[in-house]
Amino acid sequence: MKPVDEVARALANAHKKADPDIRQIYLIEDPSGKEVRLVEVSDSVGFTGTVMPFRFAARPDLDVPYPSVLILLSPEEKALLDRKELDLPRWPFHRRIWPSSSSSPTPWTPEALSCFASHAS
Repeated sequence: MKPVDEVARALANAHKKADPDIRQIYLIEDPSGKEVRLVEVSDSVGFTGTVMPFRFAARPDLDVPYPSVLILLSPEEKALLDRKELDLPRWPFHRRIWPSSSSSPTPWTPEALSCFASHAS
């Protein structure tokens, strides 16, 4: 079976193709290695002021052998995160995977939320 990282990158690339307004995509590390967790910041997402994780079943027929969770954020919601007025689930580690990043996993702390810097496509 493919590693979670590889599946996450494939999903990130597919999502970016479907939504060219995506600014950044983060992979949230799942300690069990059994779930793909993505956070996407996009100009095409409307503001709700809440964080709603969307869960998807594994789709081995589509080369996605793990269940996945996707959180879509608007730039305004990203600003709320920066001001600590909005919280993400308490997932332990994150790493930017789009645009490409070779950074190591980083603890998901309030200070780390500043990593949601804007990126021009």
